[in-house]
Amino acid sequence: MKKELIITPEVQAIVDAIKNTGKSWHEATLPDHPLYPQFARKLVVTGFNTPDMEGDEDRIYVNIRQYLIIRDSNIIHKRLKMPDWMIHEGNVEEIMGKTGVLKGINRTTDDNGQIIEEKETVLKAQSVQYVRYLIKSKAENLVDILERFIGLYISLFDEEINEI
Repeated sequence: MKKELIITPEVQAIVDAIKNTGKSWHEATLPDHPLYPQFARKLVVTGFNTPDMEGDEDRIYVNIRQYLIIRDSNIIHKRLKMPDWMIHEGNVEEIMGKTGVLKGINRTTDDNGQIIEEKETVLKAQSVQYVRYLIKSKAENLVDILERFIGLYISLFDEEINEI
């Protein structure tokens, strides 16, 4: 007796894509290092976690490594541990809508209710709560969020990233 699994090419493509998905959550290519141009460089998000939900902290810890890849052979030469990226309760982010950042009007009035001044302002939310909202509401998936925030990590840790 012979058993055989028969699937359509479309289903096989999905199965193959699952098998070929890498281990990282997100990768970002870095520019060439001025002293080590023989390496292609990238930052790789290897993991993330949050502390005890019962405590007072409201933080997300993102684990990042830098990969140095030999250009000629495309072989990973070294994986460097980078500083963990801590997104904490004090961070705020601009709230994004479908057409860009969401804005409101800051209005100042006198005691009689007369408008003295109106200024357009960008709306912001507490970072950790905003990330949770984006994921839970399915407004964005985790990869999109990491892609948007990795530029901030690069600017915060530029010195450590280039200290290879």
